[in-house]
Amino acid sequence: MKHLPIKRITIIALLISVAAVSCQTEHKGEPIARVYDKYLYKDDLKNIFLSNVSPEDSILIAKAYIEKWIQTQLLLKQAELNLSDNEKNVARQLEDYRASLLIHKYEQAFINQKMDTIVSDSEVEEYYNLNKDNFVLTEPIVKALYIKLRKEAPQAQKIKEIYRSEKQEDIQLLDNLAYQAAIFYDFFNDKWVPFSLIAKELPYPVKDLKEVLARKYIEMEDGSFIYLVSIRDVTHQGQIAPLEYVINELKQILLNSRKQKIIEDLEKSIYLKAKDNNNFEIFK
Repeated sequence: MKHLPIKRITIIALLISVAAVSCQTEHKGEPIARVYDKYLYKDDLKNIFLSNVSPEDSILIAKAYIEKWIQTQLLLKQAELNLSDNEKNVARQLEDYRASLLIHKYEQAFINQKMDTIVSDSEVEEYYNLNKDNFVLTEPIVKALYIKLRKEAPQAQKIKEIYRSEKQEDIQLLDNLAYQAAIFYDFFNDKWVPFSLIAKELPYPVKDLKEVLARKYIEMEDGSFIYLVSIRDVTHQGQIAPLEYVINELKQILLNSRKQKIIEDLEKSIYLKAKDNNNFEIFK
C-alpha cells in the first residue's frame, strides 16, 4: 500500500476538520499557522474552497492560502517596524478610497439609469464639422484590396491581370478566382484602414511609401507566394480623417460628454438641495 507523506496527511486532516468546524459554535479553535504574534485558524479557511473542486485541488488551494498569508504577515511586520507612526496612519487614505469608490459606484448606477446611449448621425456630423482639426491623420489610410496566393496557383496569372481593374465584371471575376485560389483575400473597398495594417502582411518593407500611394498598387513575391495590393482610395498623413473613419471615436466622445454633463448636473442638484435644507454650513 502506498503511504501518503505526513504533510499531505496533515492537510487532508485540516480540510476535514474545517468542514467539521463550520457546524460547531463560533470560535477560532486550533491555529494552523503563526507569524510572530499573529495566528491563522482553521475557521479562517472555511470560505476559500469551491464546491466543485477535487480533494487534490483543495489541498493545493489550502497550501497556497497559508503560504500567502504567511508572506503577507511577514511583509506587514516589516512595514510596521520600518515606517513612522505618521506613515502607518492609513485611516485617512482608507476613508478617502472608500468615499471615492462609493461615489463612483453611485454615479455609474445613476448614469446607467438616466443616460440615453443613442447617438444620432446628425449629432456626429455636427461635432465632426465643428472639430475637424482634432482629427488630423498621423498616418495614411486607404481603401484597398489585398491578395496573397501561391505562385503555382492556376488562377495566379489571371488574378494579376485584373486585380487593379475597377470594371464590375472584373471585380466579380476576381472575387470568384480569389475565393478559390487565394491564401488570404481581404477587400477593404468599403472601409478605410491604416496602410500600416496592410504593410504588415507583406514580405518586405515598403521602401518608398509616397511613390506606392501615388502608383496605387503593390506587387511582391517571396519563395512561395505572390502578394498583390490594389489601392482604390487614399487619405494622406496630415489630412483630415474622413468622417466614416472616426465615427466610432466620435460617438464615444459624445457619450463621454453626456456622462460628464449628467454627473455635473447630479452634483449641482445634490448641492443646491442640501443648501436649501441647511444640510451643511461653512463656519467662519
